[in-house]
Amino acid sequence: MKNKLAIIGIILIFAAGLGVLSYPLISSAVNNFAARSQAEEYTKTVKLMPTERQQELLKSAQKYNDSLTQNIIITDPFDKEAYEKIGKDYRAAMDVDGQGLIGYIDIPKINVYLPINHSTSEEVLAHAAGHLQNTSMPIGGESTHAVISAHSAFPGQTFFDYLTELQEGDEFYVHVLNRVLKYEVDQIKVVLPDNTEDLKIIRGGDYMTLVTCTPYSINTHRLLVRGKRVEYDDSQYVVTSARPVELSGDHLFFLGYRVPYWAAVLVIVGVVGMTVFFVVFFVRRSRKKGKARRLAADNKQGGDGDAS
Repeated sequence: MKNKLAIIGIILIFAAGLGVLSYPLISSAVNNFAARSQAEEYTKTVKLMPTERQQELLKSAQKYNDSLTQNIIITDPFDKEAYEKIGKDYRAAMDVDGQGLIGYIDIPKINVYLPINHSTSEEVLAHAAGHLQNTSMPIGGESTHAVISAHSAFPGQTFFDYLTELQEGDEFYVHVLNRVLKYEVDQIKVVLPDNTEDLKIIRGGDYMTLVTCTPYSINTHRLLVRGKRVEYDDSQYVVTSARPVELSGDHLFFLGYRVPYWAAVLVIVGVVGMTVFFVVFFVRRSRKKGKARRLAADNKQGGDGDAS
C-alpha cells in the first residue's frame, strides 16, 4: 500500500511540475475560452431581445455614423478634439448589454472568436476586441469605415496574434444583433502609429479595418487589415472558430493557439511517454525493494534456524 501511495505521489508531483511549466499556455487557453463564451452569450442575449429594442440600437448606431459623415467626411480617429465635437453619443450607440458590448468578430482562418466592446481602452483590450471611437459603428452601410483593434502578444491570451497570416481574399465576419456582416480582405498595410490615413471614411465605401501592433512583441508599427463588405450567404457560412479545436492545413488551432501537427503529436507522445516511464520505473523500483526485503527476511530466518 505504501508503495502504491508513493507512486501516486510521484505522479502527482510530476503532473504539478508539468502544470507549472505549461501555466502560460493553460491560462491563455482558459482566458480564450472565456472570451468565446462571452461571444456565444451575446447570441443568446440577442435572441431574447425584443425586436423594438434591436431597432432602437440600430438607430442609435446609425445616428452616430451619420454624425461622422455629416460633419466631416474624413475624420481622424485619434484626434480627441474632433471626437469631442462629433462623437458625443458614442457610449449610448449600440450598447447591447449596458456595459459596452457591441457584437463579436469571427475570423475562421485564424480561429479568432472575440466580443467587440466600445473603445480601445486598456481595460477593454485586456479581455476583448475594441471598437475605435470616432470611426463608424460596425453595422455596415454606405460611407462607413469601422475600425476594430485587439492586442498581439498579450500575456495570458491570444487576440489578433495571427492576424499577420491573413491574405487578400480571406474572409471575416462581424455579428451585430441578428445580422451577419461579411468582409473580404482587400488591403494589408504596415504603418507607423500616427499614420491614420487608411482608417478614414471613404465616400460611398463600406469597409472595416482590423488593427493590431507589429512586429510581434516589439509593437513599433501597426498592422492594418482592411476588409470590403461583400454579400453574405448564410447557406455557405460555417462557424468554424467557435470550436475549441479546429484543424486547418498543416496545423491545428487549440483555443486560439496555432499548433503544428507535429508539435501537437510530440507533446502528446512526450507527456504520455514520460508518465508511462515514471510509472514503470517506480513500479520496478518498488518491486526490487520488495524482493530485497523478502530476501533479507528469508536470510534472517535461515540464520536464526542455523543458530538454533
